[in-house]
Amino acid sequence: MVKDVHEPSNGVSLNSSPSQSIVNSNPGQIPELTWEHKLSHVRYDLPSFGLTWREIRQMAGLGLRLGRHILEETSKGRTAIIDPMKKRTARSGQGVPLGGIGAGSIGRSCKGEFQRWQLFPGACEDKPVMANQFSAFISRKDSAKYSTVLHPGKPDLPKGTNVSGIGSWDWNLNGQKSTYHALYPRAWTVYDGEPDPDLKIMCRQISPIIPHNYQQSSYPVAVFTFTVTNSGTTAADVTLLFTWANSVGGKSELTGYHSNSSMTEKDGVHGVLLHHRTADGLPPVTFAIAAQEKEGVHISECPYFMMSGSSDEFTAKDMWNSVKEHGSFDLLDPVNSSTSSKPGTSIGAAIAASVKLAPQATQNVSFSLAWASPEVKFCSGKTYHRRYTKFYGTDVDAAASLARDAILNHSSWEMQIEDWQHPILQDKRFPEWYPVTLFNELYYLNAGGTI
Repeated sequence: MVKDVHEPSNGVSLNSSPSQSIVNSNPGQIPELTWEHKLSHVRYDLPSFGLTWREIRQMAGLGLRLGRHILEETSKGRTAIIDPMKKRTARSGQGVPLGGIGAGSIGRSCKGEFQRWQLFPGACEDKPVMANQFSAFISRKDSAKYSTVLHPGKPDLPKGTNVSGIGSWDWNLNGQKSTYHALYPRAWTVYDGEPDPDLKIMCRQISPIIPHNYQQSSYPVAVFTFTVTNSGTTAADVTLLFTWANSVGGKSELTGYHSNSSMTEKDGVHGVLLHHRTADGLPPVTFAIAAQEKEGVHISECPYFMMSGSSDEFTAKDMWNSVKEHGSFDLLDPVNSSTSSKPGTSIGAAIAASVKLAPQATQNVSFSLAWASPEVKFCSGKTYHRRYTKFYGTDVDAAASLARDAILNHSSWEMQIEDWQHPILQDKRFPEWYPVTLFNELYYLNAGGTI
């Protein structure tokens, strides 16, 4: 057990003792050893690093060279990629990031926020996009109903969002009975009796970081497999909702000229494409959110809703109320998603998975997220293509194929990850905290700005 170990820069600390769950004979189960974090835990700002006088003297030469580099880049109207004086807003509890190596990265906190957007070289947007969430709606035969965003507490949202924006959603989760587990490149969030006291929801997050597999480890994708168990005495209708904003972090959602479209259904995978016209000369990005329909799991989609701007259109509130009332988007009137967003407005999309659970029944539901940004453009003017384009081409709509293949193949990825990690976790020569640290510090392969 670890009593007092420093917190790494990505916020995945070892201050908590390793999880003591059952031995992992199934990749879907939580491993024997993970880093653990309660969702109700209060986060804090990470302190900036400091140097002793001896370290300052030893590094003076490096500091002078770095200072000259920063001044030279600034004189040319560019931002230096390495700038230790740049203000950062990183907080603790940032969790396991998403995506493969060299694909750009999106962070995801222990609380479920999608944050730390590093899709372009030298650029990092730390703040979360709060519209990007998973949510749950439960309706039982005894008339009991529950609905909540799967995020503890209502965040501090901009003024005006409570009327028709995401502030109108149900932010009811307490987080006291919900626990996050990290073992990079996977993470598990267990909602045990939240929001329904007789329902257990476990979200398993998987990115394809696989030793010696240099194809799939380059994919800009992540899969979220939910295992929903009804321990109650009555049947439950459960809908899981995945919402996503047409944004690459910061104020990008408001720059305008973004659009959404439905994916072509194939192999039971339904989804929505969000085409983002990136500002400031940066390459375009297309996101794909998808889910797989199978026996016992029904998928419906909302390709477009307005998050801020005109309340005369189909809004985030309208989208939420539609799922809350009907449990799906099946009765949704066709939404015109062909027009692009106007500057100053923001749009999003959603996909819903609906299941009917008998008492003591369990069902799995898989969602995926992919992003296609084929070009890497450096401030020097050079442009390269990311490695995943060797396998999917340079079309930004490749996000649809990436999202579909991720859902179809993630079980194989997870088995390969399990085969890699299990012997190291079982090695009794080392204390329990040591292998957990080894794996969780590998986040830098993805979230360190790798290209």
